[in-house]
Amino acid sequence: MEKQYFKYGTGYVNIDSENLYLTNSGNWQEARELKEKSPKTKRQNSSRIAGNNLFLFIVFGGLTLGAFYTLNKAGDFNILDFSTVGSTVKRLGLLAAIGFVIYKYFAPELGKRYMIPLSKIESVEYWERGVRINFRNEANEPDRENINDVETKGFDILQKLNLLPQSTTDIKNL
Repeated sequence: MEKQYFKYGTGYVNIDSENLYLTNSGNWQEARELKEKSPKTKRQNSSRIAGNNLFLFIVFGGLTLGAFYTLNKAGDFNILDFSTVGSTVKRLGLLAAIGFVIYKYFAPELGKRYMIPLSKIESVEYWERGVRINFRNEANEPDRENINDVETKGFDILQKLNLLPQSTTDIKNL
């Protein structure tokens, strides 16, 4: 079986003949270094994601405070003065746009990173926001992973591999 991949909300799913990998970049080198999902790797992922969220919060908070300081220093900013609302709204809109770009840039780092052996996958089913994978983790305990915002190519790949049943539902509307 050839290697395949598809994008989802916060990263990529890579699939080869033995495993399904949740990666941040879609890079096969990253996929090969991943460990099977276990309580330990789950904690590591949660810690990494929480750290990245904290970093983004601090960066955006710093930008916000810096913007308010700069606006206040400029002398034309008073939150209660509605005569300068137009310029204030433009500046706050610019700040929001910068925050959005920063979030989109770091979004892949907010994704999960695991390996799931195909032999341990019990089922893959449609879920309200993408697909849900039911499998046995490294400790052979029942586990599941919800993969949100799967691109159409991903549904096609999962169906061709007989991991996801064919559906009459329009998958583009998930």
